Amino acid sequence: MPVKPKIVVSACLAGENVRYDGKPVEDEFSQKLIRYTEVIKVCPEVELGLGVPRDRVIVYLQGTELRLSQPSTGLELTEKMSQFSKGFLEQLPEVDGFLLKSKSPSCGVSRTKTYGDSKGEHYRGLGKGLFASEVLKRFPHLPVEDELRLRSYRVRLLFTLSLFALAYVRERSAEEFHRRFGEQLRYFLPRLERKLRRADTHTYRKLLLKVFGGLPTGVLNTLAQKLVPPNLLP
Repeated sequence: MPVKPKIVVSACLAGENVRYDGKPVEDEFSQKLIRYTEVIKVCPEVELGLGVPRDRVIVYLQGTELRLSQPSTGLELTEKMSQFSKGFLEQLPEVDGFLLKSKSPSCGVSRTKTYGDSKGEHYRGLGKGLFASEVLKRFPHLPVEDELRLRSYRVRLLFTLSLFALAYVRERSAEEFHRRFGEQLRYFLPRLERKLRRADTHTYRKLLLKVFGGLPTGVLNTLAQKLVPPNLLP
């Protein structure tokens, strides 16, 4: 029986009309992935009680600290978002990764607009949303991506393979995974493979993302053919 990754997904990518403008998000890969995974949905902004539709929420810098506000209402949302994010992540079961909404002030992984003031008048550049920042800080060993980054084939391949490999180790065992795939890992990354061979399940899961990131695309493809449902990757 195939393994089923357990992932946290931004609710808008999972088909719920919770975006600030109330419009649905249509992303083909996200919809395909959801069919093969156990999904835990989240919309941090709705959880804060902001409603749908809602006026824009922005990320801004105060010194080096990322903060969150709603310029039209003057609401300062940083502490509420921090409290929600920490509480939500602390109560999660063991998961295999996160698929989050790009550009979002809460969920954006890499392309969220960042401002120099709480009114959003002085654009500073692109960064991360506050919820995504807490995810990356708390789960550095898990695959965390947004749907725009997944348009890159290698990023999509690495993300998907990592999800299914982590699920395999979680549902079955690190020993069984290593029996099946250890030889290929040993050929390309002998030092890391030795660490994996001696690791317990918890440490094994922590090391896998680093191991996969060091493998050539061709090797990732070979592993994916054995672990990932065939119609998930073109």
